Amino acid sequence: YEIRLSLVGSEMCIRDRVVLIQLRVSMRFVVKLLAACGLVAVLAFGLLGGAYYYVNVRPVPFEGNPPEVVIKVDKGSTIRSIANSLKQAGADVDPSILTRAFSFYDQDKSVHVGYYRIPNPSTIREIVDKFASGDVIMSKFTLVEGTETAKFLTRIKNSEDLDHADPDLDLKTVMSTVHAPEGTHPEGQFATDTFVFAKGSPDTLVLRRAYREQQERISKAWETRSPNVAVKSPYELLILASIIEKETGQNSDRALVSSVFNNRLKRGMLLQTDPTVTYGIENFDGKITKKHLRTDHPYNTYTRLGLPPTPICNPGLAAIEAAAHPADTDYLYFVAMGKSGQTKFSKTLKEHNAAVQKYLRSQGL
Repeated sequence: YEIRLSLVGSEMCIRDRVVLIQLRVSMRFVVKLLAACGLVAVLAFGLLGGAYYYVNVRPVPFEGNPPEVVIKVDKGSTIRSIANSLKQAGADVDPSILTRAFSFYDQDKSVHVGYYRIPNPSTIREIVDKFASGDVIMSKFTLVEGTETAKFLTRIKNSEDLDHADPDLDLKTVMSTVHAPEGTHPEGQFATDTFVFAKGSPDTLVLRRAYREQQERISKAWETRSPNVAVKSPYELLILASIIEKETGQNSDRALVSSVFNNRLKRGMLLQTDPTVTYGIENFDGKITKKHLRTDHPYNTYTRLGLPPTPICNPGLAAIEAAAHPADTDYLYFVAMGKSGQTKFSKTLKEHNAAVQKYLRSQGL
C-alpha cells in the first residue's frame, strides 16, 4: 500500500512538471506573439504616420519652384487625367498616389470644369480640396455701350479666356447659336455689360447670356414705356435706342436726344442723324462728307424717312430707357457743343443754324 502511494505520488509529480513545462512554453509563445503584435502595431502606426505626413504635411515639390501652376479641367476629365496634368506641370507626385488620395477623401466623383490655380507650396490634401471645392479661376468680358455686333464677335473670338467650339462663328451664325428666332438681325441684340465666368467657359455662355439680358431689357422698357413715344414696337424701340447711344454719351442728354427723334418721327421729318449714315457705309474711314449725306442707302436718314431698318449698335440700358421715356420737349434739333461733350438743343431751324455756326463752323469742325 505504501509502495502504491509512492508510485501515485510520483506520477502526480511528473504530471505537474509536464503541465508546468507546457505553461512555460505557452507563456513564451504568448510573449513572442505579443511582441510580434506590438511590432506590427508599431509598423502600422509608422506607416499610417508616414502616409499622413506624405499627404497632409509634406509640400508637393514643383519643378522650377513656380509661385503657382494652373491646371485646366475639361469636360469629361477623369481624376487620373487631372493627376497626369499635375505631373506634366512639374508636380513631383505619383499620379497613382494622387488618384488614391482623391478616392480616400471621397472626392473622385466629379470635378467642375475650368482652370484651377494651385499655389506653391501645397500638400496633396490641399490639392485634392482645391479641385473638390470647384474654386475655378474667374474671368470677365465687357461689352461696351455702342459696340457693333461685328466688333463684339471679333473680341469674343480673340478672347483667350473663352473656349471656342465653333471657329466659324460670325454674323450669319451667331443668332442661331443664341437660339434667337429665325431671321433675327444680329445688330443691337446683345446687352452691354460685364460678364463674369469661369475661365475656359464656352463663348456661347457669354453670347447667350448677353442675348437673354438684352431681350429682357427691351421687353421691360417696352412694357413701361411713356405714352408719348413715337415708336410702334419693341424692335423700333431698340433701333431708336441704338441711335441715341451713338449720338450722345452724356446721361443728362439722352432723354432730350430721345425727345428730338420722337418729335421728328411724329411730324414726319427726316431724322438726319450721322451715325446711321456711317453705319451703312462699307469700310467707313471715320470722316463723314456731304457726298456721304447725299448718297442714298437704307441707313441714310438724310434721304429716307423714318428709322433705319435695323439697330446700328448694341445700346446700353440707359439709352434703352431714354428711348422708352423721352423728355417732354418741343426740341427738333441738336448739335454737339464742340469738344465739350455737351449738346445744344433747339426748337427751330433758325436757332439750330445759329448753334451750328457757333459751335462747329467757328471752330473749324
